[in-house]
Amino acid sequence: MGSKAIELQLRQLEESFSKSRSNIYSDKRKESHFLEIYALFEKIRDSDFKSFNDSELSYHIFFLSVIFSDLEYLDNSTLNIIPYEMVSCLEYALGDWLDSDEFIIVTSMSNKMNDFYLRTPLDEEYYKIFSDGIDSRYQLSIKHRLIQISLPKILSRDYLSCGALYHELGHFVDNQLNISSKLFFNKYLKKVPKNLIGEEQKYFHHKMEFFADLFAAQYIVDASSIYLKQISRDVNESNTHPATPLRIEVTKEFLNDDINDIVNDFNKVLNSNNLELLKKRYSVIKVENSNLKDLYPESFKTIEELHYIFKLGWEIWIDSEKNFLKDFSSRQSYNIVNNLIEKSISNYVVQENWKKTQ
Repeated sequence: MGSKAIELQLRQLEESFSKSRSNIYSDKRKESHFLEIYALFEKIRDSDFKSFNDSELSYHIFFLSVIFSDLEYLDNSTLNIIPYEMVSCLEYALGDWLDSDEFIIVTSMSNKMNDFYLRTPLDEEYYKIFSDGIDSRYQLSIKHRLIQISLPKILSRDYLSCGALYHELGHFVDNQLNISSKLFFNKYLKKVPKNLIGEEQKYFHHKMEFFADLFAAQYIVDASSIYLKQISRDVNESNTHPATPLRIEVTKEFLNDDINDIVNDFNKVLNSNNLELLKKRYSVIKVENSNLKDLYPESFKTIEELHYIFKLGWEIWIDSEKNFLKDFSSRQSYNIVNNLIEKSISNYVVQENWKKTQ
């Protein structure tokens, strides 16, 4: 590996930044993050990188890879692209568990159907290496960390499916708070190995999936489970995922307040580390009492009601051939449900942001 590797990345980034300069973000923090990573890019570009030894070359290729990744997601999180209503809901949920001011939720659009996933950002170890590295070499700092979430471009305004992003946010919270990792340590008396195989892999990955399922259920009831069943049916158990019926059953028991060892194990770990517990964080809105039945956006009194809109949307959609949507075509009903959810969330977010300015 020589300096040409860095030179190539720099030229590629130079082109990318030139195309991104006109980006308009709904969140000023994203604009600040853009300027911070651009400042780092300039420092590296103007450095004497041709004289770097192999160690410094490796460090700087790492720095540039972080810039590349952040810029990719910022490009897909502009005012005209980002589904800000969905992101706003996720930000409210994130604030229950972590200091949301430390993170920025960004999105990238995939061309694949049902391609919802969390792109794991730098873990604590690599984030420290990155932060210390740019500070010691260039006296620069990056204030925020990006939570990078991918969703299908074609479904970016489909709120029936986008509830799956609560599941992906659950993976991020789990990763940050090391919840599944702590359960793994309690069972195997060692840290999670880099290359998991066999029963250890199965145990750890199943715990992660269960936590993400339960995390989502706290906010959107079984909306994520309904969508999971739609896309995966009765998928069998693998080393990375529990069987779909079991995942749905665990969520159901949590929502019914039934005794469940998986939920109890998570809450024991959370409690022993003075963290939030898994609990219901939604407030039920009955269809017959909602504004949606009159084709008006819902008016939320609390954030807990806001989260419930995803469950409410599914209730209306599933029963659309019998309820107030029965005289509309299936396509019209689909669009009405999604538009009403979007407008309901938008109204609430605008009102809350306005209150903060008063």
